[in-house]
Amino acid sequence: MENNRLRKITHHFKGKRYPFFRQLDTMDCGPTCLKMISAYHGKELSLNYLRDLSDVRSQGTSVSGLKYAAEKLGFKTLAAELSLEILLEKAPLPCILHWDHNHFVVLWHLTEKHAYVGNPALGKNMRYTIHDFMEHWNTPGRENKGIAIFAESTEAFNQIKDQPDPPVNLFSLLKRIDDRKNIYYVTAALITATLLTLAIPLLTQAVVDKAISKKDIGILAIICLGQLLLFTGRIITDFFRSRILFKLGMNISIKLIYEFVDKLMQLRLSFFEYRSSGDNLQRIYDNQRVEEFLTKNCVSAGLSIIILMVNGGLLCYYNWKLFALFIVASIISIVWTNLFEEKRRRLDQRTFSLLSNAQRHQIETFEAMTEIRLTGAEQEKNQLWKTLQEETYKVKMENLKLDQRIQGVALFINETTGVLTTFLTASLVINGTLSLGAMLAITYMYGALNGTVNQLSDFIRSMQTAKFSLQRISEVEHEETEDAHSILNLKKGESGSIELCNVSFRYGKLSPDVLHNLSLTIPAGKVTAIVGMSGSGKTTLLKLLLKFFTATEGVITFCGQDLKIIKAKSLRKQCGAVMQDSFLFTDTIAGNIWVGSAEKDLNRVKNACKMVNMQEFIESLPFSYDTQIGSEGIGLSEGQKQRLLIARLIYRQPDYIFLDEATNSLDANNERLIVENLNSFFVGRTVVIVAHRLSTVVHADNIIVLDKGNIVEQGTHEALTQSKGAYYHLVKNQLELGK
Repeated sequence: MENNRLRKITHHFKGKRYPFFRQLDTMDCGPTCLKMISAYHGKELSLNYLRDLSDVRSQGTSVSGLKYAAEKLGFKTLAAELSLEILLEKAPLPCILHWDHNHFVVLWHLTEKHAYVGNPALGKNMRYTIHDFMEHWNTPGRENKGIAIFAESTEAFNQIKDQPDPPVNLFSLLKRIDDRKNIYYVTAALITATLLTLAIPLLTQAVVDKAISKKDIGILAIICLGQLLLFTGRIITDFFRSRILFKLGMNISIKLIYEFVDKLMQLRLSFFEYRSSGDNLQRIYDNQRVEEFLTKNCVSAGLSIIILMVNGGLLCYYNWKLFALFIVASIISIVWTNLFEEKRRRLDQRTFSLLSNAQRHQIETFEAMTEIRLTGAEQEKNQLWKTLQEETYKVKMENLKLDQRIQGVALFINETTGVLTTFLTASLVINGTLSLGAMLAITYMYGALNGTVNQLSDFIRSMQTAKFSLQRISEVEHEETEDAHSILNLKKGESGSIELCNVSFRYGKLSPDVLHNLSLTIPAGKVTAIVGMSGSGKTTLLKLLLKFFTATEGVITFCGQDLKIIKAKSLRKQCGAVMQDSFLFTDTIAGNIWVGSAEKDLNRVKNACKMVNMQEFIESLPFSYDTQIGSEGIGLSEGQKQRLLIARLIYRQPDYIFLDEATNSLDANNERLIVENLNSFFVGRTVVIVAHRLSTVVHADNIIVLDKGNIVEQGTHEALTQSKGAYYHLVKNQLELGK
């Protein structure tokens, strides 16, 4: 819908109208198809709502996910693998098809010769020959068969309310510009430049009609001096305007990207679990395009409008017929430019998807270079990069061809009108109704006006591009923040017990439960260990306690307060955690330890490093605690990285401590020493330890044994080993307890 929402287009096939929407992210094809089907049946539903309902993950959604979402909307559904003959003769349309083995499209209409398909990735409804259609739809290894999802509307669907996408208003961007002082300077510079430009054709007429015709050198010298002063004034004005615009642009750019990244950092962590890093990086580029539109393009358009008004008025004063000719030609040129908005939008979306995939591949390649070398996958990964670049090249070439077509025709219209204007004005001079000076002035004005029309055409294209970018940015802006429904701050020193009552959790709506109906107490000031086989739900339980995810069912409380109403930021301020995927930043050793803390105390850093047996090593380095580490610094062993992460935890002095395999990379001597130091540090703190190396949990006050998301045992090490249950079988090989 053009009303600044996710744009809706209708296409006509066989006299019928079919709605169309394009996907905004690379993994949005499934919910976008469901959006089209819903719109076909008369309901407008937001992409975010459908994305959540379809259980979209980092790899997109599935056939079962779409079927589940359609049923929740009230559709009567059927997912089936069927032949082309059945699809042609019996299948009710429209339906959703599994396309190219990793994509979804909408099949609107099917004949014996052609298929009419809505492809949200390509950005339009398309017609395929049956042969091409089968190449895309055919399931590998299944001759002439593919997967389809049928959705028949019911009364339940008709009862649901419209949930349109949030409005995207391009003019709302103007509120982002709060540097009023520089805006006034730019406006003054624009007006000054326009007045100086206005004087040039008048002086040109004066040179020809007064100085040359009267052969007066004195007048000629004065006029030429005036022209020189005008040109000097324009140069100085443009010089200051460029500086002010650069400063204004940088301020807006920094503000836009800061606000965007700040909003990203407030979103639920599940947002990053289910979105690709490439998509988020491309949205940074979208912010830069919006900034360029606000500064460079808007200012150029403003200057063009002022010049258009002044020079247009002057041209109308000289000859209104010539002015009317200019207006007609300009309207034709601008209409021509606007005719290709939808095609430019489609190409822009394809470019976004390809660049997102390329960035994701590049990040993966750099991070996994060691593994690529070990597996000998250099050629395979390089070929993938080449393929992505070739596809990007093709799309960019399409963009170039389209721009050339738009600009070429517009330029031809303008130049043709310019030649016609020259002919008409010259005819008037020959007929004696116009002076030669006036002809030159008109020619100059017409050239300036043509330039403004070209600039306005460029502005229209940039405005369309900014709308595309703003649409993608708004997807993030309208996401709920992590603490949108939380009202309670957990204060320092309020360490209390943690209670879980009938807690279950699954990662996706159709995924199996990872945790099943857990009820347990993690007492305040005690050490609780969680053990179990891989995949039993230990790490997931820690992520629930840290509010990375929300329990599917049940209640978790801290100090008697429901975790749902506790602000995540305040909770994590009281927590120290070392997770399996914890991260060291490109910073100094000290900076990595006190990161996120308001107080930067080097003595506390040294004490924390001493407790993890790192002090001697760090102080032997040339720059000691100021040594740069991370991706651009000194290489550390896995054990040293893990010890620095534990030192970071100690530095925070948290009330709650969560450790997930925090010592699995340590050698036996370091592990024994650090565990002893940690046991003294744990006193008075609420501690939860997840471990496979069970020697680290033998002194825990309570040990909880998980198996496939269920609690099967709990108790002390001594009690559990004596009972010879699940815990006993887990530890007997490591601790040599015997048979």
